[in-house]
Amino acid sequence: MVRTYGAAVLAAGILAVMGLTGCASTPPTADFSHAIVPAAKVTSPDTVTVTVDSADGLTILPVEKERIAEKVTMKINSRKVANASAGAARAYEVDLHLTRYDKGNAFARAMLAGLGQIHIEGVVSVFQMPGRTPVGEFTLKKTFAWGGIYGAATSIEDIEDTFADGVAAAVTGQKEAPPKQKS
Repeated sequence: MVRTYGAAVLAAGILAVMGLTGCASTPPTADFSHAIVPAAKVTSPDTVTVTVDSADGLTILPVEKERIAEKVTMKINSRKVANASAGAARAYEVDLHLTRYDKGNAFARAMLAGLGQIHIEGVVSVFQMPGRTPVGEFTLKKTFAWGGIYGAATSIEDIEDTFADGVAAAVTGQKEAPPKQKS
């Protein structure tokens, strides 16, 4: 009887962990204040420059801003290949203004879900260059609050990845993850 109960609890635990794994890897959805029209979405031949700055008083190191800019650039480049274009290549600038960047506390997350949360929030402005013509603006928020081993094992870098993918999805007009490249 005890063995059957233990197996049921273990199975339920495994299913719960499998269900929770989507949270850290699910890109956030953009809340547009100025929607990007289909003709201005980033396509395969386009080039994109990403800059990251932060609100006054926000604690974030320059190396962290650079890391986020690199991640956003990589995610945009991987998504834009799915957007074919017969037109000439265009240049865009994506400016990310971070309004919240909280690494949370892994120990607190391990102790109880909801404690030690990770937060990344920002306002993203998209400009077509060289005239710096605004083509879109949106806010993006990503929070991670799961507990236990999964919560403790998830870092700010993991959440930066999904946040960057949310930016890339918005500027390319895609909702789903890009197809995997075959090696």
